[in-house]
Amino acid sequence: MQPIRQKTKLAAVLLTTLAMASAMTLAGCGAGNASYAPPAVMPPATAVAPDASVSGQYNLTLTSMTGRGTTGIFTNFTQTGKTFAGAGTTLVCPSNDPSQCQGSDPSAAPIIPTGTASGQNVIITISFPTTAGADTVTMTGAAKGTTLAGAYTDALGDSGAWTASSAFSPGGDYTGTFNSTANPMMIPANISMSLTQDVTFKLTGTATITHSPCISSLTLAGSPIGGAFTLKDTTNQASIVAIPNSNGINVDFSYKFDPAAPHCAGDLGRGTFAYIDPWAY
Repeated sequence: MQPIRQKTKLAAVLLTTLAMASAMTLAGCGAGNASYAPPAVMPPATAVAPDASVSGQYNLTLTSMTGRGTTGIFTNFTQTGKTFAGAGTTLVCPSNDPSQCQGSDPSAAPIIPTGTASGQNVIITISFPTTAGADTVTMTGAAKGTTLAGAYTDALGDSGAWTASSAFSPGGDYTGTFNSTANPMMIPANISMSLTQDVTFKLTGTATITHSPCISSLTLAGSPIGGAFTLKDTTNQASIVAIPNSNGINVDFSYKFDPAAPHCAGDLGRGTFAYIDPWAY
């Protein structure tokens, strides 16, 4: 009987010891869990939007909310980093009227718009003369691809909306009519013109004219300005300013001959070109 009692007592001690060890282990685990902190989860890095690209030939339109109509601006933007600037040949055309365009006179101070891009946000400033005095327009907006849009204010109390879009090269064939403002003709003259744009963006071409009492052809050279263009025939002392029509298809133009021109001296007038699509069958 004695050995059995000793074995029973030893088993009880072992059970007690195991129970205490288990309790200590669980307590230790509990303490460890209480002080354990999972690794911090870092939020995903926020992608930084690239600055808008505002480069190349552009047409801008200001639409007044105070009854001053629309104004077309045509320029070639060059961008460096966050800043961009238009060409010194920029045209500003109130009422989208080519005969009213500022910037086509080589003797006048150039009109040069400037801008900045921060992400897709853009700010453009341009100053130019008007019949009411010098004006400065500030445009704020955003880019969506090559299209820009936003709101503007100016120094003369005007405000409204503005849009801008990249323009196509004006090279190609055109046909149209024109009439003199100084000496109106009973039948408008016809004009057919072919323009080529080279790698330096210079335009050259010729024009054939019928039903004009004073000129039958022109040899032209000039430059694209956005979707607009200016041309000059130095021999005949004639100049043309052409801007996209509000319908987005045709081109309105104004022309003038210098007072000392060998033909049509002092004449001026207006007309419309239609672009001849070479792929239209």
